[in-house]
Amino acid sequence: RKLSYKEAWELEALSARIEALEAEQQDLYQQLADPALYQGGGAEIAGAKARLTALEEELAATFARWEELETLREC
Repeated sequence: RKLSYKEAWELEALSARIEALEAEQQDLYQQLADPALYQGGGAEIAGAKARLTALEEELAATFARWEELETLREC
């Protein structure tokens, strides 16, 4: 079936959202790999790890929706 206008717009927006989430994820990985982070307080480490976990969940949900819309578009 053909995607509705709203679904097509959502699909476009999801591509940009995935890129932004992946960029943030990469930044967090770099922060967590930096030894200087571990010299500071534990709150920064916990915050970065918590955000990374939330980010991974958000990415999984976003990818699932993107895949769903792509499948609909191809049918």
